[in-house]
Amino acid sequence: MHTAHTLQYAQNNLTQHTLKCVDSETNSIVGMALWDVYITPSDWKKGEIGWLQGKERERAEALIGPLWGAREKLWSKERYLYCHVIAVHPESQRKGVGELLVEYGKKMALQANLPVYVESSRDAIRLYEKSGFRWLKERPVHKANDLWPDHVDKDHEDHEIPLLVWIPGGEKRLLPSTVQLA
Repeated sequence: MHTAHTLQYAQNNLTQHTLKCVDSETNSIVGMALWDVYITPSDWKKGEIGWLQGKERERAEALIGPLWGAREKLWSKERYLYCHVIAVHPESQRKGVGELLVEYGKKMALQANLPVYVESSRDAIRLYEKSGFRWLKERPVHKANDLWPDHVDKDHEDHEIPLLVWIPGGEKRLLPSTVQLA
């Protein structure tokens, strides 16, 4: 169901751009990124996770819900670029592939004079900070029992979700009033 949903979305969506980074020597895909470009005010709305059922769906909604809520609060009806995901093959990590994919998005943002919004994993924060992204005050939380439902113990804690933005030329005037920098 997820594959069918993704294919249907890709065929009908005019904002999403998929990038792949290919190793020119091996012709292997070593990284990819999904970017949404909202040249006109975003019409994005929270979706559903209809391809999952029962506890799997509840867990996915608990994990994605805070992200969707923050995005809707911060960027509803705004012009911006949204970085869905940047993924790099483990053997190609720490070799500049992620930086290339981030820089491509920043170039699109610079040409359109729009800010870039990203919800980062804790592992990728350094990549975004090094690329000039700044933290937002808005910090939704993943609850430990949603992250590790079968391992509730003292070693698992709630985690703030890093939300970051890159602004062309550092021009804060490009940010909507709902977006506050940390």
